[in-house]
Amino acid sequence: MTNNNESNLSDEEALKNFLLDIDCLNPLSEWTSKFNIFDILKITRAEIRHSNVLAWLLSPNENHGLGDRIIRGFIQYLVSENHVSVDVFKTLLMDCSDFEILREWHNIDLLAISKENKFMICIENKIDSGEHDNQLKRYEKTLENNLEYKDYNKNFVYLTPEGSESSLPELWISMSYQEVIKIIEKAMKDTKVLPESEMLINNYIESVRRNIVGDEKLRQICNEIYAKHKKALDLIFEYKSDKTSELTDIIRKWAEEKTKNKELYLYQKYSKSSVLFTTEVMSQIMSNVENKLSVWGTSNFYCYEIRNYSGKKFNIKLVLSSKDIPDNLMEICKKIMDFQKKKEKDNWQWCIPFSTKTQYKNEKEDIEYDEDEINNTLEKMLSEVKNFENDLMNYLKDPSEKGTL
Repeated sequence: MTNNNESNLSDEEALKNFLLDIDCLNPLSEWTSKFNIFDILKITRAEIRHSNVLAWLLSPNENHGLGDRIIRGFIQYLVSENHVSVDVFKTLLMDCSDFEILREWHNIDLLAISKENKFMICIENKIDSGEHDNQLKRYEKTLENNLEYKDYNKNFVYLTPEGSESSLPELWISMSYQEVIKIIEKAMKDTKVLPESEMLINNYIESVRRNIVGDEKLRQICNEIYAKHKKALDLIFEYKSDKTSELTDIIRKWAEEKTKNKELYLYQKYSKSSVLFTTEVMSQIMSNVENKLSVWGTSNFYCYEIRNYSGKKFNIKLVLSSKDIPDNLMEICKKIMDFQKKKEKDNWQWCIPFSTKTQYKNEKEDIEYDEDEINNTLEKMLSEVKNFENDLMNYLKDPSEKGTL
């Protein structure tokens, strides 16, 4: 039940109420207390990793102990959906022991091939991405033009979390991950496998059910807890430790040292994805206004923002705000935009006339941050800021400019 008064609580009261009601999380122990190798490796939604596991399960001669039950389950699904063009009974009764599973053959996610039966299943696996570059048609042509597979019975499966329809539904049969789970669970029920294989396969089933197809019971419990403690949970999520906040902590530490040296002046208020500061030079250009507050709750109508993009990259940009800005500062804003050759938009509220060219990038999610490298990059960015300010000062002081400082 939703707490109607919850939205009126302060942050501290919302967190206190959540902690007093911490037992509300107990129903989640059914999911949270279990060991799951896919959660540990952080590959719950990685298409490549899922395709690797499926390739392992589909292969009759792998060490999972399920034999040909998974590949046979896929064949039975094709027959049940009327997507097998040859003799149905021959297909259902064929020996599947020689099936070979190819990964990324001509960019095809999974290709199951039986040379003895001249039978193949082409599987395109999509979890978070969609079709692109007419890929399904290309895969079809690749197989049709391959002389080795000329006489094969070719079957095409478009595998997605919900069983979404492909762009070529007459050829590519839609299959959901729920159907895959059914096939695996039936195979597990009919077979006694080694304990280590059983653990891995059950981990995979649980991971798919929770992270891809959705667990209805888990969804209902989470919705009830969230409705009851929305404000507290939103706060926890906003400030939880992750790669974004880890990078911001390093940036803020650097900015604190620069503040001690009076090279910049750090805002005490900051967010998970940004660190704000001012400089002495820009505060001379955009002077503070007494008895008036900007959108940042300060007396200055500009700030520099070190923007952290999901922990993967960052840069420094100058941000101007027009909300409640005095006329004299609005004129300065126009001059800054003229200097940067930025076209002024009508009734603008925010403007970014300057951002650093230097930009730190880290596309790997699990890599440890190199604090020295980040600090060196920040130093280069600050140098660009100082050069920009120096050039801007000279521009504004030019006697040929009207209304100079």
